[in-house]
Amino acid sequence: MVSTDLIVHLLRLSDLRASDGSISSASLESDGFLPCAPDVATMLHIANASYRDEDEPMVALLLDPAKLGAPVRFEESPGGGLPRVHGPIERSAIVETRYARRDVTGAYVSLDRRSPLVDALDLLPHPEGGWFRETWRSAHTFTPAGYPGARAAGTAIYYVLGPGERSVWHRVRSDEIWLWHTGLPLSLALGGDGPRPDAPEHHLLGGDVLSGQIPQLLVPAGWWQSAVPLAGDADEVLVSCLVSPGFDFADFDPPDTAS
Repeated sequence: MVSTDLIVHLLRLSDLRASDGSISSASLESDGFLPCAPDVATMLHIANASYRDEDEPMVALLLDPAKLGAPVRFEESPGGGLPRVHGPIERSAIVETRYARRDVTGAYVSLDRRSPLVDALDLLPHPEGGWFRETWRSAHTFTPAGYPGARAAGTAIYYVLGPGERSVWHRVRSDEIWLWHTGLPLSLALGGDGPRPDAPEHHLLGGDVLSGQIPQLLVPAGWWQSAVPLAGDADEVLVSCLVSPGFDFADFDPPDTAS
């Protein structure tokens, strides 16, 4: 259980991993403190007001003020006091690390915990839903016909969905192959290549081939797709997604145009 007395600090994941020592930032040098929030909801509001231009993965540290060596002082604001840490953050003060999830518009929507599987694979929140990490990007590049620029020949990611999570309707300019690895069966819907998803065809990815599940499926270029794990004995489903020509977010058509 997370104590209500904890405070929350948001920073780049790369800054958290830059060293094993105490955590600092440029604001400590320029302003003399590290900005925090009194709770997760307030930090989400601050993130959307002040960090929308960040293009790096962001993480939230839930901190126990009693374990901080530096003093914590509160800045008065219209919505209440905002805590400031006037010194570096010792790692022993970190109670929990959460990962900032952003939607396809770039808005921060939640600060999420990683499951043991997601943590072991070092996956990050994906804007379409679920968790991912790119594992391969071909060094060979070319400019395919109909694309706005050069693309890698191919890319691959790990992708995990848990109960209650889904990959929302979207389409990609390239062919994409889903490869099931382990965990829950996955229902993958294909909605055609029209302006919106239409008459979805549902395919069941999984390891029980004799009962009709399939271990891989091709989503043709430009086709709408959506995926959701089914109930089962496992907690999550792990797949890989291979895209060729390689994935670029410029080729991602988000769900704001779909139902």
